[in-house]
Amino acid sequence: MRARRTVAALAAAVALLASGCGTRASEEEIQAGVGGGPVELDQSALDQLREAGAGTGGLPGAPAPAAGPADAGTDAVPGTVPQPGSGTAPGTDSPGSSGTAGAPSTSAPAASVGTGSTGGACTKPGAPLHIGQVGSFSGVFGPLVGSARTGFAVWVKHVNASGGLACHPIVLHAADDGGDPSRGSALVGEMVTKYKVQAFVGMVSMALSGMVGAIERTKLPVIGGDVVSDPWFAHPQFFPQGGGLRAIVDGALRQAVGEGRTVHGLLYCVEVGVCGSVAKMVPERAKVAGAKLVYSSPVSLTQTDFTAQCQNAKNAGVQAFGMAVDGSAIARVARSCAALNYFPQFVTGGPVVSNEQAKDPGIRRNTMSTASANAPWFRTDTPGQREYADALKRYAPGFEVDGPSMLAWAAGKLFEATIERLGDAARDAPVTTADIVTGLGRIKNETLDGLSPPITFTPGQKAAPDIPCVFFALDSEKGWTAPNSKYVCTKVDR
Repeated sequence: MRARRTVAALAAAVALLASGCGTRASEEEIQAGVGGGPVELDQSALDQLREAGAGTGGLPGAPAPAAGPADAGTDAVPGTVPQPGSGTAPGTDSPGSSGTAGAPSTSAPAASVGTGSTGGACTKPGAPLHIGQVGSFSGVFGPLVGSARTGFAVWVKHVNASGGLACHPIVLHAADDGGDPSRGSALVGEMVTKYKVQAFVGMVSMALSGMVGAIERTKLPVIGGDVVSDPWFAHPQFFPQGGGLRAIVDGALRQAVGEGRTVHGLLYCVEVGVCGSVAKMVPERAKVAGAKLVYSSPVSLTQTDFTAQCQNAKNAGVQAFGMAVDGSAIARVARSCAALNYFPQFVTGGPVVSNEQAKDPGIRRNTMSTASANAPWFRTDTPGQREYADALKRYAPGFEVDGPSMLAWAAGKLFEATIERLGDAARDAPVTTADIVTGLGRIKNETLDGLSPPITFTPGQKAAPDIPCVFFALDSEKGWTAPNSKYVCTKVDR
């Protein structure tokens, strides 16, 4: 069975959370998850991937493509990128280099053909753009956010196949913090000192709040990621690609109230900080939205039975049950409540529940209403959604689109829009971190081709402005559905 690792990032009366089981991925599943042409990794990098993946399968994707001449005799991992602690991968540029070395790779292909994603023909590749991604891709958080690594690697492959950004190929350095802020902080520092990354992009890490000090020392921008951790709308180096935790909570409450469900309950996990943030936020936000919170209880992600919580919620008349827990816990709550002949609608964040968990008959019977920072991953209404779906189909055949990979893809598109704002001047010289910051300051009402509510940044901002808008979706016996792919703004007192 494919483990569909799904991002933790949101929660409606809800937050992100962590699953009780570890993430495992075989080498073949790693290949399938990122898809595309071969990139050689050195032995230590392969050992890290195998160690994280020993046992049972996890990276979303199709069966691995058969080895061909390009990867015969090598430990090639299609679409994967060099990792800190492993040395620069053969076939990619060394940090600071101005061209490609060795065989073309996913992270830095020759850009002599193609137009470049920012338009105009590329006659030769420019100096590579080195970017870093740190995420909680293994351990207890892996099932929630693992597929964000896949989505981002596919975006890199897709952009480089078109000639790069302003003819600059992208070299992506991705690393796994395992949910440990100390390891994450060390990886952040190593990416700068060893790989000379110019920005961090697609940071979907449950340890992000604990890495702020290390990020501050780098003075690099953090462009897109989980968007629910505290720094996203409170720190000058963070640039989110959609609405944050408060927007998700407000949106989820508004959606439930709009459907006549005004009596609310909430379960929130004790293992993850964001769950506690939701618990503190919901009582006030419920009042503003016109809902009445009548029951709230802390729970454990490892808890197997929720009969007591279901009975208390049933006695209190809860109609909409907020779930600041992971998808596997929601499935267990559904079973416990069903034993009491109680079927409340669940309310949570879209990427909190994996594709496999969303197919749970109990969840679908109760229905599950969600709010998310970016557009529904399962629809193709907008140019941005179609590009995402087409690229995943091409470079990761068999991969089932999901919320976490959409978050990471949208982060990549925000970086792409940032480089585009630099205009033709970006083609004439290496792009620096200062240039990237300049481009971010020029982002005005950017919707990423329909993937996000309007995003605006200003030069020298103290923090990203709040984006009080989200996208709605419903999981029911019909599967994931959404009336459209339009964002909805809460327009409530902030």
